[in-house]
Amino acid sequence: MSCKELMPHCWPVSQLEAALQALAKYSGLEPEVAEHKSLGSALELNARLQAGAETLDLQVEQVSCSYPELETMLLGAAPALLRVRFPEGEYFIALCGGRGHKLRLLTPALQVEKVCLELVIQQLACELEGPQRERIEQLLDSAHIQGRRRKKATTALLRENLASVRLDDFWLLRQSSHRSFRLQLRQRGLYWRFAAMLACHSAQMAIFLCSWWVIGRAVLEGHIDTGWLSAWVLLLVTQVPLSLLTARLRGVVSVETGALLKQRLLASALRVIPSRIRHMGSGQVLGRVYDAENIEASALQGAFLLLLGVVELLIAASILLMGAGGLIYAAILPLFLAVAFFLGRAQYYGRKEWTAQRLSMTHRLIEKMIGHRTRLAQQAPGEWHQGEDSELNDYLESSSHMDNTMARLQAFLPRLWLLLGIVGLAPIFISDSASSTQLAIAFGGMLLGYRAILKCMNGFTSALSAAISWEKVRELFSLEDRHLRGSAGLAMAASAGQQDSSQPLCYLRDIRFTYEGKDQAVLAGCNLSIYPGDRLLLQGTSGSGKSTLANVLTGIQKPDDGLLLLNGYDRASIGAEPWRRMVASAPQFHENHVLGDSFLFNLLMGDQWPPRQESLRKAYAICDELGLTPLLKKMPAGILQTVGEMGWRLSHGEMSRLFIARALLQNAELVVLDESFAALDPENLQMAVACVQKNAKTLMVIAHP
Repeated sequence: MSCKELMPHCWPVSQLEAALQALAKYSGLEPEVAEHKSLGSALELNARLQAGAETLDLQVEQVSCSYPELETMLLGAAPALLRVRFPEGEYFIALCGGRGHKLRLLTPALQVEKVCLELVIQQLACELEGPQRERIEQLLDSAHIQGRRRKKATTALLRENLASVRLDDFWLLRQSSHRSFRLQLRQRGLYWRFAAMLACHSAQMAIFLCSWWVIGRAVLEGHIDTGWLSAWVLLLVTQVPLSLLTARLRGVVSVETGALLKQRLLASALRVIPSRIRHMGSGQVLGRVYDAENIEASALQGAFLLLLGVVELLIAASILLMGAGGLIYAAILPLFLAVAFFLGRAQYYGRKEWTAQRLSMTHRLIEKMIGHRTRLAQQAPGEWHQGEDSELNDYLESSSHMDNTMARLQAFLPRLWLLLGIVGLAPIFISDSASSTQLAIAFGGMLLGYRAILKCMNGFTSALSAAISWEKVRELFSLEDRHLRGSAGLAMAASAGQQDSSQPLCYLRDIRFTYEGKDQAVLAGCNLSIYPGDRLLLQGTSGSGKSTLANVLTGIQKPDDGLLLLNGYDRASIGAEPWRRMVASAPQFHENHVLGDSFLFNLLMGDQWPPRQESLRKAYAICDELGLTPLLKKMPAGILQTVGEMGWRLSHGEMSRLFIARALLQNAELVVLDESFAALDPENLQMAVACVQKNAKTLMVIAHP
């Protein structure tokens, strides 16, 4: 197939939205049903894809790779859209898979075609390879290199000459992180791998039992020979690849599920409504971080051990029912399960109470560490340890109860299994009504069950810890803002047009907002029009709702009632993320933070990272206008110096100017500064006001009278 023959397998740019939906449906991403609507040339390509993906409730991410990485990227990128250029215009390849030297493409006819990998690479990089190939051909001609060596030499020289060149014509299509966790597990094929792991383990156990049946029968019947021993050895050896495959599948499922869980938790944390976590202290937030780590470390391994142990226990129970005393064991096994359930339930509630005590102590410890300087200055030393003794006694009591319950569970339950097994065999021994083979089967089932219970106990301990941690972590999901989705395309179209100075940039009418759990509204009947280029000063007493209004304008809080428009569009039409890009805010000092990274990173948090040259130049200029140049010269690493709690110490005024610079560098249409000048001395205040007046397109300053 030639490059010309590749074009019928590609989607024209006019069918980009149709290609996006067809690829998502074929790949099992379960997109929302949407009508094909092309957004035309009003949007740039990336914005058009983002708008189409949001309509389908999916995520699309533009990525780049170097020329030498192109082959690896194509084989692992699916599902993805690739932009290729033909003389007839731009087209898109709907990549739905790849293996070896073949790629699977979804064509406009909704059929999957296999295409040579080298052909796609050649078409993607034809503009880059053209000039290089001419030079390489001349070089190889002069060196008289022909045949297969010529092809290998050409490939090697192209990789070397184009090693620094990056291609960015790739868009990865993935499920939105807020969608059902089960759905994402299924889309990644983890259910099948998990089932394959259980099947492999079951097969391994079956072969294990078969091997002991072979050697046991040979011993009991008294004819051990080379054939029986060879069969026994072969069955034992056959378990090795199954055991390795089980371990590999368990590792794959564990790693991918852990990564997916981390991604889901991070997405939830970034979507939390700020007002819903204001009541949480630092210790409570840290406790949830530790719980998330505990889930990843304990849940998967513990659950695997527990499930594999349950599989072995079921096999052992089946063997007991087939052996001597089967009817007796059929009556005894429910008793054992009832005792196990009772002890496990007691352990669950004991661990839950102990975890609550531990998290409470962690919260108090963190709060005391953070507020240590305040306590030194304002609290009497005799009151520093008030209440600690009773708290420690409660924790000790909970720990003792939990340890006693766990000891009964781990020590009593396996021995109960053996005791019930002996009780079931006692009548058989007395009556002497069973053969030696049946007795051997019964004893084998008892020992196999004993081993399975020990494995279940180890897995249960870890899984129980993870289950209790999950109860704390899943609260993050309930704190998410469910209204973050919107149409990015409309936002881009709204901001791409020419700004009309006669129309308000931001329009508020009858805005009403009430904090959750409060009866009285903070904002009621609020009306305001902000025009492009305005300079507004908003003053009011403490608690009058100034900061709440700033949060509503920036999209951090959603109003309960009223009309709020930005460039003539409401938040539902624009989308939460584009809205926040158009309105930048510097919150009050206690709600703003300097992260433990470089000064430059803190400046450009709202811009592209790694930074562009233009962003660097603007960052230096803004810092100079705010009077931060002496600080940068004083720091050992300059603008790359690590700051925040982990590094360089910044004064109150320096952090205030950093927050102002951070808001200005976002290049937003509207900048809201909430009491950002309160900590500045008159000289720095004058410089900061001049800088803000110069660089903010539209400005609102909130201050006390």
